[in-house]
Amino acid sequence: MLKGIKQSDKELLPVIQKYGCLFLCFANASPLIFEESNGRKALNKIWKEAEKKGYISEDRNHDGDYDDDGEAEIQNHTALANEFFALSVRYDNIHHKADEKIPSNVAVVFGHYVFKFGHFVQLNKSKEVIFDSFGVSNTVKNGKLDTMRWYYAD
Repeated sequence: MLKGIKQSDKELLPVIQKYGCLFLCFANASPLIFEESNGRKALNKIWKEAEKKGYISEDRNHDGDYDDDGEAEIQNHTALANEFFALSVRYDNIHHKADEKIPSNVAVVFGHYVFKFGHFVQLNKSKEVIFDSFGVSNTVKNGKLDTMRWYYAD
């Protein structure tokens, strides 16, 4: 769980500040506590380790910006959740439509909202936003739920 940490925090790696919304959803869903400065340092370390292991894609063309296709994307949701966030879940690798009913055996739900850009948030089973890494983002305030990622209890 995140305490006192937002995606805009300057102590977070720039790549997390810009592209880390899904990553921070995992951190918030986690039973581990990520709090204040030590929590930000731990998240930075996890990002770097997960990138080394290939769970998060790196800056493939090494230009320092992570803004090209396929960069800063979570490649192995299940491994990231299990190894780094102590979540005993498995991802089904499906982008579920916003109107789909969430099954009872789904433990964690992340929603992808779209306005001008896409943004991931954590949802409850009623599809209400329970965590937004920016607090209240413009994407959630002005956009709509596009797809969901479901993580089943393992």
